Amino acid sequence: MMQLALSKWKALDKWKDSIGYQSGLLATICGLAALLLMTMELWTRPLINLRIEEDQNALLDEVLNGASYANKVFSQSQKITLQQRQYEIFTVKDGAGGTTHYVVRGSEEGFSGSISFLVGVDTDGVITGVRIINHTETPGLGDKIELAKSPWVKEFNQHSLANTPLWGVKKDGGSFDQFTGATITPRAVVNGVHIAMQALANNLAGAGHDAP
Repeated sequence: MMQLALSKWKALDKWKDSIGYQSGLLATICGLAALLLMTMELWTRPLINLRIEEDQNALLDEVLNGASYANKVFSQSQKITLQQRQYEIFTVKDGAGGTTHYVVRGSEEGFSGSISFLVGVDTDGVITGVRIINHTETPGLGDKIELAKSPWVKEFNQHSLANTPLWGVKKDGGSFDQFTGATITPRAVVNGVHIAMQALANNLAGAGHDAP
């Protein structure tokens, strides 16, 4: 009896050593890992989207420079693509339903990843504020694009396509400062905001409005 049991264990061990068993075990583990990742992604996606929405709403007053609004600004958007970049344009309205500002959301590749930002623009095409939503730039260098780390982002205030012929950092002959030891990050933000302003102008012109 014991010999029969030992024989079965040996057969089982031999089967476990087979390529088929190992391949099946590996496939099962990979499948479970993929299922776990998918479940985590589905679970965290709404939380991430909610956090982004909260961050945007918190920054809205800042990019509008304190101007009041009566609508849910981020509830509707128009998407426009320019220079292989996609921007979302939101309309800001007052209590009477009139348009007072536009907000453009976009992103640009920085030194170490994508930099997402909001641009507030009045109906004359003048920037009222720019704020960074999120980024992965180098702490102590590139993170100076955050208002909490540096006032640099306020340099965009009062700029427009009409009054700023050279959009770039001063190192490139433009109007905006760069950071000591970190030129790529501010250069990326300036470029992204510039194209965002062009996308807004194109969108308004296409809708029959006077381009700001």
